[in-house]
Order: sequence, then C-alpha cells, then structure tokens
Amino acid sequence: MGVALLGSSAVSLTAGILLLSRSRSFGQPIQVEIVGDPNTISPVMGPALVHAPVLASCGIGRELGSGALVIVPGPAASPLAVSISEDGTGEWFLVDRAGDGVHPASRAFVALCRSADPEQRALGRELRDALGALGCPAEPALIDLLCGTPAPPLIRLSLALRAGQAMRGGPRVPITRYLAPTVNGLPDPLDGPVCSHDLAQARLDGRLDHLLDRAHLRVRDRLADWLEAMDRCDPQGQYAPLVCGLVDVLGHLASLPPNSMLPPLSPASDGVAVALGAALGAGEGESDANLSLIHMFRFLGGRFTDQARYPVDLPFPAPPEGRLERWQWFCRATRQAADTADTLWRRIVDPAQ
Repeated sequence: MGVALLGSSAVSLTAGILLLSRSRSFGQPIQVEIVGDPNTISPVMGPALVHAPVLASCGIGRELGSGALVIVPGPAASPLAVSISEDGTGEWFLVDRAGDGVHPASRAFVALCRSADPEQRALGRELRDALGALGCPAEPALIDLLCGTPAPPLIRLSLALRAGQAMRGGPRVPITRYLAPTVNGLPDPLDGPVCSHDLAQARLDGRLDHLLDRAHLRVRDRLADWLEAMDRCDPQGQYAPLVCGLVDVLGHLASLPPNSMLPPLSPASDGVAVALGAALGAGEGESDANLSLIHMFRFLGGRFTDQARYPVDLPFPAPPEGRLERWQWFCRATRQAADTADTLWRRIVDPAQ
C-alpha cells in the first residue's frame, strides 16, 4: 500500500511525515513518496519560536522546546522570529537577541542605559530597577515584547511580565497591586499608538495626571518625576518611542477597575513567554525548518521520486521572500497539511468501494 504526493513543499513533507507516523502507530505500514526534488525546497531559517503542535509532532525544534513548543536555533546576531498565535498562523514579529533591541522603544532603552549623559544613565537605571521590582530582567527583548507584539496593550504587558519572571525565576509579582482605588472615576487610556504630540497634549490637559493618580502614592511620585525628567533631558525626542510605549501600556493598566487582574494569556502565548529565555540562547542545531522536515521524512522511510502514476496534488502559494512572512506561510502550510493528512488517511484505511 502506498501514496504519492505531488510537489516537494512543506505541505507535502508534513503530510508525508504524518501519514508515516500514523501508519506506524496503527501497525499498517504504507509507502509514501513525494514527486519532486528535495533540493528545490525553499529554506525557512531560524531563529524562531512558536507554539505549533503540528511542527513539534514532525520533530522540528524539539531539541530545545518541549511539548508543542518549537524553538528553531539560528545565528546569535539574528533577531528571534516569534508568533504567539496557535500554530503560528497569525502575525509574526521580531525580538532582540544581540542586546541592541529591534523595536524603536527597545533601541531607545539601550541608548538611554548607555548614554554619555550621567542624568540619562541614572534614568535608565531607575527603569531597570522598576523592571527588577516586577521580577523582570532588564532585557531589550522584553521591551520588544512589551511594545512590539501585535496584540492589545494589556496582553503585551501580561506577556512581557510572564516572560521576564520565567527568565528570572522566583514568585510572580502582580502588577495590579500597585494600583490605588479611584475616587474620580477610571481614566481613559490615551488613544494608541501614543506619539510625542499625544503625550504633550495629555500633559497640558491633565489626562496624564489622571492616569498617574491610579498608582499608589509610593509609586505615583516616582513615575511622575521619571516622566518629567525624561521630558527635560531629551529635547530632541531621542527616547520618545520608549516613553510613549510605556505610557501607552500604563494608560490601559490604569483603566482597570480596582481589585482586577491582567487578562490571562492563551496556552500558545503563555508557552512562548515561558520559553523565551531558552530561545534567546538557541544557537545549536538545525536552523532550516524545511530541511528538518526532509530529514524526518527520510528517517521515517519516505522517499523522493521523479514520477508516479497517480500522485495527489497538494497545492499551496509560493513562499514569500521576507523571513517573517515565510514563517507565517510555512506554518499555514503545515497546518493545511495536517488537515490533508487526515483526509488521505481515511481514504487509505477505508477506501470508497
């Protein structure tokens, strides 16, 4: 019994691996061939981090990941491609691995901490101390998560705190403990994404003070002093992306009702946050995810051939050029392949009469 799949692509490879794995599990060995040249398969390069059960079941990234987490290593200087969506079919973004930052806010954070101006360095130290009080190390990668994740602000905050606390270890610190009861009503967050003009206007009309009033007294004055000092020592707006990004998130935090909590993370995003520390240091292993599929396919007994009488065509769009776009394409292809493999398996074990 055998099946031939037309086209050497991520769809065909994943479908072939899943069919071979299932045949072994059920004791019904089948022969799976792919009509195509494995040398023409487009590379999908790491480093990357995603929660993808299909990819994990095909053996991709399991050396460093666990369960459905996939950690694909890559060059240390390359930023980490990340998706917090299930199976990686949603948006992807980049997280720093070299200590320089990827998002403008994280680059501003690094520049502030390395500034030649003593006052600016002191402000950077205060921000690092504040992150430490929340259980987070002062990593540019966490600022990338906080300001660059394609998700609502409070989800970004939950993600960054979860990742930072997982990297540092120890008990989790609930950030809502720093919110004070409100007597003048809950403030509205500033319309995001916040820019320098929005922040300046909020200072003038009192909206910024209304946001800061949600913080406990022991925190409120330090926040106000830090924002005022940042405005005073940065007339050129070099650090505006960092300040605006923080105010954007803090504004949504201040709008939470008393005794509330941050929104919970989905299993996929929580897994990605916990594994971020391991992914940042992943530098060994196979960095081409598509090549890993080829190795697994051959390991399970799959073969490549030049022709077959009745191949099954598994079409899928051509791979895009960008690294993030290609990872999204790759994950969507493998998700489609899993659904296709189920259909093919039913046709093999219970063919129409």
